[in-house]
Amino acid sequence: MQVSEVMSQGIVSVNIDDTVKRVAELMKSEDVGGIPVLEDNRAVGFVTDRDIVISCVAEGYDLDQPIRKAMTSEVYCVDENQSIEEASRLMQQKKVSRILVVDQNQSPVGMVSLQDLTQEDEDLSAETVSRIKEQ
Repeated sequence: MQVSEVMSQGIVSVNIDDTVKRVAELMKSEDVGGIPVLEDNRAVGFVTDRDIVISCVAEGYDLDQPIRKAMTSEVYCVDENQSIEEASRLMQQKKVSRILVVDQNQSPVGMVSLQDLTQEDEDLSAETVSRIKEQ
């Protein structure tokens, strides 16, 4: 089964110059826990709700500053035509629960999460969760 068959299509994304506050508001309104950060329609980072809490709120960071302070610059991507097993392996290797899905032009087209994998293959998902949690 291909990633395109299980991914959440379309993505909520933010620009690298958006403020921390705007990103947090968007996460709340869209009910998402992670958002890719784009520059010129290319992913240059990824930010989670936890990143905002740990890197910004807990440190007393001005929430009107750009999101680049809270984002992780490593973005893990999978091609929409790759198998869900390949996506699972990448999640395991990088110890992440969400991966950006890109098309042949490397433009973001969706997200695939552990939850998406769970709905298709419980054994694959259980193994992935187990490996992500390993220290």
